[in-house]
Amino acid sequence: MKKRTKIILILLIWLLFVGFYQTTKKLPENLDLRGEEHDIYVENIEFLYDLTYQNLNGEIISEQTIFDAVFSLIEEAQAYILIDAFLFNAYTREPDKIYRHLTPELTEKLVKKKEANPDIEIDFITDPINIVYGGAINTEIEKLKSIGVNVIVTDLKALPDSNPIYSAFWRTFIQWFGNSGSYGLIPHPFTGDEPKVTLRSYFDMLNFKANHRKVFMADQEENAAVIITSGNPHDGSSAHSNVALKITGKLWQDVYDAEAAIARFSGRELQGPPLGLDQNIRREAEHAKIVFLTENQIKKELLAHISETTANDAIHMAIFYLADRQIIKALVKASERGVHIKVILDPNKDAFGFEKIGIPNRPVAEELLERSSGKIEVRWYDTHGEQFHSKLAIIKHGQEASLLLGSANFTRRNLNNYNLEANVSVTAAEDAFFIKAAADYFDKIWENRDGKYYTASYKAYKDESALKKIVYLIQEYAGLSSF
Repeated sequence: MKKRTKIILILLIWLLFVGFYQTTKKLPENLDLRGEEHDIYVENIEFLYDLTYQNLNGEIISEQTIFDAVFSLIEEAQAYILIDAFLFNAYTREPDKIYRHLTPELTEKLVKKKEANPDIEIDFITDPINIVYGGAINTEIEKLKSIGVNVIVTDLKALPDSNPIYSAFWRTFIQWFGNSGSYGLIPHPFTGDEPKVTLRSYFDMLNFKANHRKVFMADQEENAAVIITSGNPHDGSSAHSNVALKITGKLWQDVYDAEAAIARFSGRELQGPPLGLDQNIRREAEHAKIVFLTENQIKKELLAHISETTANDAIHMAIFYLADRQIIKALVKASERGVHIKVILDPNKDAFGFEKIGIPNRPVAEELLERSSGKIEVRWYDTHGEQFHSKLAIIKHGQEASLLLGSANFTRRNLNNYNLEANVSVTAAEDAFFIKAAADYFDKIWENRDGKYYTASYKAYKDESALKKIVYLIQEYAGLSSF
């Protein structure tokens, strides 16, 4: 065997080894977490949403409640604030289409809070995408650092690789060179208004993994409140439709512990919550069962809820990406048991000024209808440049209903321990106020109530392309995608 052939063979074996190991390695401690199941009073749980839609006059309207609630948390905090936000930057390609400058707005809220209360402790965890993987300087992040906020950029190298075909090459040849935020020669990937970045930023980006969580926590008098959401404090995402739950009470400790794990494997520590926070506000009230979930535990919880449904139960999903094969199979089986299933999907046509081709949702929608013989109903949220970014499942089982929502799309990358994700699952009587609010949210966009145009029929974006289905399946199984 020639020397060159031997070298190539050894290199291929090495890359296969690196790809296998980095794909299957264990997560750092205290990730893939199913927190303690808590009883929380229903009045301490609030369902929130943002919606962008077309009204009777053809005007595009954007209703916002989620970040108003986040900013209220910040204003009311006295001792501690914890934020974990995936997208936190003001980069944009189409500034005239930005609904709200959420990144500067959140930055200023934190600056004012620190000025008014210098002793308050603020932990801020984010993803390296906001500094283009070390190739750019983020003005807002630098401002937070300058006022004493404990900013932690997640070390994604500690996580398994979702894209082993590429990541094995990156880990072998690229990762050792670090990056520079000052000497770029390549156009910025997210905007034309910022300085150029290095090729190393693009190489890093192709690993297709992230700290995708969206968590906000703050003390409130003798208690603490948490907002778990699908929404990012990000200018380019400000018109997206999203969902959230605000929970006051016991859940905060599980959230803090899960976020502390990210800080530790990134080589940092959280400053710590104030001691002595109460666990409840009232002692006698109707309660809900709630659990905080991260990473693969989200998928396990969702599959468990689906498997428990029987004839005449209902499953309603409003989801940005639906691609996970186990979830798709579980939905089909549930439809065969007589479960009523409705799914609202983003048509996957808009992405920050770029046009997409409908993968994965369009081939998945076609499969759901075909395999269920039309029992599963699908509608599309008709977007106008923004995205239907919600990640919500409502499972009605007997006299109870469960909500599962948060950061995680229902895809392999989001649910199989490659991304960092944070969701909450809560079960209560079907007439609990927050359950009714979530159900009403789903019904009004499904039915296009009050003359407002939210969703289109399945035929509007029907796509039976065999090629797109093949591409989706390859991307889902191999990790060669951003979904």
